[in-house]
Amino acid sequence: MSFDPDHLAWCRNTVEMIRVGGVWGIPRSGLLFTKTAENELTLIARMPWIEGMTVSPERLAEQQQDEYNITREHMQAAGITMHDSTVTHNEEAS
Repeated sequence: MSFDPDHLAWCRNTVEMIRVGGVWGIPRSGLLFTKTAENELTLIARMPWIEGMTVSPERLAEQQQDEYNITREHMQAAGITMHDSTVTHNEEAS
């Protein structure tokens, strides 16, 4: 897969601006990451489904997983490692 060099630079710059222990989020999907090392992000929280949302709990989970997978793909292409701490040992991360 080919990635836009400008987007990869944006990924690197974004992570570089966060100090280790700092937090970064993606508001549209409710994903929250912390910077765990110089070039490493860990997903620490997913916005929970609440009554009144326009999507089902299952669809929200699918959207969040898709967002995580796409973000991880781009970050890894930019040299940044990503982990998902929200997945338990009984679940498989995609």
